[in-house]
Amino acid sequence: MGSKLGWSRRTFLGALGAITGGLIAPAESDAAAPLGAKHKAPGKGGDGHPIVPITSGLGSTGDIYAELGVTPLVNINGTVTVIGGSVMKPEVMELIRRGNEHFVLIDELEVAAGKFIAKICKSPAGYTGLVTGGAAAAMVVGYAGMMTEDLEPRMKAVPDVTGFPRTEVIIQKSHRYAFDHQIRQTGATLIEVETKEEMINAINPKTLAIHFTNILSDKGKVSGAETIEIAKAHNLYTFNDAAADVPPKERLWEYPAQGWDMVTFSGGKDIRGPQASGVLIGKEELIHWALLNMSPQEDRIGRCCKVGKETIFGLLKALELFVNSDLDTDLRIFDERALVITNAIKKFGVTPLPREFNPQALGNVTPRYSWQIDPTKLKITGKEVMQKLADTRPIGIGSMGAGASGMRGRDPNAAANEHHEEHHSQRDPNSFGFAVWQLKDGEDKMIAERLVEIFKAAPKA
Repeated sequence: MGSKLGWSRRTFLGALGAITGGLIAPAESDAAAPLGAKHKAPGKGGDGHPIVPITSGLGSTGDIYAELGVTPLVNINGTVTVIGGSVMKPEVMELIRRGNEHFVLIDELEVAAGKFIAKICKSPAGYTGLVTGGAAAAMVVGYAGMMTEDLEPRMKAVPDVTGFPRTEVIIQKSHRYAFDHQIRQTGATLIEVETKEEMINAINPKTLAIHFTNILSDKGKVSGAETIEIAKAHNLYTFNDAAADVPPKERLWEYPAQGWDMVTFSGGKDIRGPQASGVLIGKEELIHWALLNMSPQEDRIGRCCKVGKETIFGLLKALELFVNSDLDTDLRIFDERALVITNAIKKFGVTPLPREFNPQALGNVTPRYSWQIDPTKLKITGKEVMQKLADTRPIGIGSMGAGASGMRGRDPNAAANEHHEEHHSQRDPNSFGFAVWQLKDGEDKMIAERLVEIFKAAPKA
């Protein structure tokens, strides 16, 4: 679907690029080495130095998406991996650039970064951090480390855990989810339970740990506190997957303080670090074992969970900014963006609904803004509005689901007429809504102009 918006893809992306480039291109005196140690900046033109114009090949047109033939999106969905997670702040991009200025021993950098994480996240004594290739990677190396400890033969054998003393992980049936695949890929065996009594009875000499899926904690019959109590009483490890559970930022220190041996958070969601980054906070010995099972080490199950020096620095800066952020200030900005849209479409009889926001929700805590369409004035549903936004070109506005790109496997055992569709909570068919917190400057106006086009063209009731 075409659009007559004044924002062409080239002008819009070009303007953003110019703004961002101006923000992050530093003076030579600002160059810094790992974790703040001052060094003299290398000469101009060296690798990792200020942004330079691209005059030929990929990127020379100023529109890399068009060059590859893909459609960029305005993010109104939230921090979902399928559309790229989140947008990094200029300061994060600058630390990524600076991280590329020097070579460094990755293990040494990871250990130093872990101390930085532990300090800024107010971790308990004896805890440290690890930058991982996402929260899923944190689970892989975390569970591998529990089983292998620091024993070289075991690390080389995983996922063949034959002969390992402890390889069973207890999980509540209600906590089973797509990411327990990362536990299973280490060779560990998941043991399902439902009640506290079943959890205790499932413990045997082969039991390694109890897994807790934080976003599903209200679905289970055993609480987090009870899980920790049971594990401690039986000398078992505990792992809390809280990947999507910040904000509020306080959970970064509240969860480890509860007594979990390991807690992971995604770095590429609300923390707004590199998309392929995660934070693993845990007891120092366990984090050491996790790093032993991870890249840059070779012949390890976690070799594929590689984290570059640039990602480490970017994640640390994003985490620092996140911890020092103010939620009330952010909410005022989001409200202002929503108001731009409201003012543009109110002439069509489309009215705003109260902002939906529960800061204590278990996961994906994102403010959502909605608008009500008056069916006596316009013959268009909320779903149709969202589809037209997604169909906008040359820049799409949101996506209609994770299956939009066709990346769904084939089930040869499924009935011929069985359809796999995205499941969404039932809402008023005459309303539509989305998140605005991932919008970049000017994108609220872009959405407002597109909605004006949509409602102008909509059939009148």
